[in-house]
Amino acid sequence: MLTVEEAGELLRIGRSKAYAMAREWRETNGRSGLPVVDLGNVLRVPRSALEAMIGADLSTVPGDDARSSETPVEERSYPHPQAAEAAPGPMTRRPRRRQSQNTDQLDLFDKAARHD
Repeated sequence: MLTVEEAGELLRIGRSKAYAMAREWRETNGRSGLPVVDLGNVLRVPRSALEAMIGADLSTVPGDDARSSETPVEERSYPHPQAAEAAPGPMTRRPRRRQSQNTDQLDLFDKAARHD
């Protein structure tokens, strides 16, 4: 049995999509969606039902066994994306400039082109 999140990872879909598909399964009485079993206050996805749905054996999924021995998320250390930059300081975002590609059209934001 898999959690809905684990099934979503195997299917390479997000958590919200996986739960939406589980809800669809329950609302359509199993006609479509992610096959789930309601165990009171938790939902579980039978591995065999998921394999039947996608038509493939999930025991050979690359990285499936590596996930169980992987370091828990809270213990991982990730390099800070700004560590390589020489200039310290708060992260600031440059404002985006609107770039008009078509000069044949009237620019609705150009003050000279407005007719007030």
